[in-house]
Amino acid sequence: MNTKNNQKKENYRFKPLKQYLNEQYTTKTQRRKADDSFSRLSLGYNIYITRKKIGFTQADLAKKLFTTQSEVARIEGGYQNMTTDKLNEIAKALNKRLLISLK
Repeated sequence: MNTKNNQKKENYRFKPLKQYLNEQYTTKTQRRKADDSFSRLSLGYNIYITRKKIGFTQADLAKKLFTTQSEVARIEGGYQNMTTDKLNEIAKALNKRLLISLK
């Protein structure tokens, strides 16, 4: 039994991220959708962290944005597409400046 566990560990290897993503998303369309989802999730996570740092709840932020707590939850979860105007409103509500960069 011990040999089996050691064999499983030896067979498990980390793959380079690029290789893993290419295996998971075999078409350009799938990969583009995944990249878009990741971008929204990453942005939402940054909003979440900033909100937490200043001690706001989702309801507090929603009140400043004149929206609902559920919309803030969708934004932070990466499920909401946003315009630059909306991003700017969020930044102002969090007492931050919006900076956008292309890489």
